[in-house]
Amino acid sequence: MSEPAQGGIIVICGLIVFIYGILRWVIWGKSRAQRFIENAQKNGCKATGTLVKTKSVRKSTNYEGILIEKNVYEYVVGNRKYDIVLSFESSATKTPPNYITVYYDPKNPKKAVYAGKGSRSKQVKSGCGFTALATFCTMFLVARLLAHLFS
Repeated sequence: MSEPAQGGIIVICGLIVFIYGILRWVIWGKSRAQRFIENAQKNGCKATGTLVKTKSVRKSTNYEGILIEKNVYEYVVGNRKYDIVLSFESSATKTPPNYITVYYDPKNPKKAVYAGKGSRSKQVKSGCGFTALATFCTMFLVARLLAHLFS
């Protein structure tokens, strides 16, 4: 088989995986956090978390680095208190919230997800990453397979 034909097969396989990835992981996809939040909303398992402790950590060694705040939020389910730890980037214009919405598992309230973690923008970002990785791997594997078969 000629090299242009092999290149065409590689590109076609890559395009198929790319289109599938965009549809499956970006447009129709949902992260685990999104599915968890949807199930918790159906069951009415929602609580408000209150900031109880903050620890600041500088991400860079110079003073212009990003300040990461590790915050502990406390939420109450059935007269029992639970904690969830979240990290936020902090700056003069952006401060972490004092109150958050937490969705929890009715059978195990310790298992909880912050509402912001299940956002659509985060799913699109990770879906694009998965799509790019899957496309690259597919094209690489098809190229190796064709080189092996027709060498």
